[in-house]
Amino acid sequence: MVILNKAVLCFLLFYIIFSYPAHGRVVNYLKITETGTHDEGRKDQNEIEACKFFVPNKTQLVNFFNLAKESKEIGTLLHEYYSPCLSTGLIKFTDGSSGSWVLQSSGFGYVTFSNNETTYFFHKDNKWTDPYACTYGLGNDPIC
Repeated sequence: MVILNKAVLCFLLFYIIFSYPAHGRVVNYLKITETGTHDEGRKDQNEIEACKFFVPNKTQLVNFFNLAKESKEIGTLLHEYYSPCLSTGLIKFTDGSSGSWVLQSSGFGYVTFSNNETTYFFHKDNKWTDPYACTYGLGNDPIC
């Protein structure tokens, strides 16, 4: 009976530890400096007008950074999820790291930290208006 209880206890402990998703960084402070802007290198008037609809609010941005997957490598995300619509600002995380951020309407963004290192962030299920939704990757999103 004692062996069974130890086995049950080990199982419960394992389940509790590994059933909750691991959280990355948590936003402590976020400032928005620009929203609804577009990639300066592009002069398409339709893009400029469309990007004016990309106006994420502070709550949406904090949720994005708290939920997004982080990577030091850009991989194919920039190519597959490129959007000319941008939002920018400053951020500080509870671990003390801080920097400036740039976010595309697609849910791809990056933070350049105060030590000049860049970390890429991606989360695609966001609540803001994305003028280019359904144009990324294969466009097989069931919402489209």
